[in-house]
Amino acid sequence: MKRILFILLVSLTLVSCSKDETSTTQKQPTASVAVEPVKQSSRSELASQSDFEFSKVVSGGKLFKQNCAECHGVNAQGTPGWRKRKPDGKLKPPPLNGTGHMWHHSRAVLTNLIINGTLSQGGGMPAWGGKLTQQEIDAIITWIQSKWPEEAYKSWLEINNR
Repeated sequence: MKRILFILLVSLTLVSCSKDETSTTQKQPTASVAVEPVKQSSRSELASQSDFEFSKVVSGGKLFKQNCAECHGVNAQGTPGWRKRKPDGKLKPPPLNGTGHMWHHSRAVLTNLIINGTLSQGGGMPAWGGKLTQQEIDAIITWIQSKWPEEAYKSWLEINNR
């Protein structure tokens, strides 16, 4: 919760700063110089979790609670004893909050796991590809990443950029 409040505060500060700059700058005469459009940064170029889009974190949190929390816990804390196999041989749902192993996987792998589940690999997670859109899956991953310790996120960035 503190992290979400921090992200909200940073977002509001950035928005208010950009409004102040616009209102105080004087208009310059227009020149006929071609200006290259600003490129949007991709997820893997983010330097910190504070760069997350606040609305994506909020919607991802709602989607997580509706679709994932039943198994992975309301705060993505996973199931106690998640490293021990259940009687059927499957692992219990792991934590996704940075205390497990999720941050060791690239975004492509995480997306694939959500879309296809792990049933075909002997796991217990169902496929969500037919139930969630790519945009919803992306928002869920962003919310989960907002729960990770900053060091885990930075390590993930290195893995994701490979």
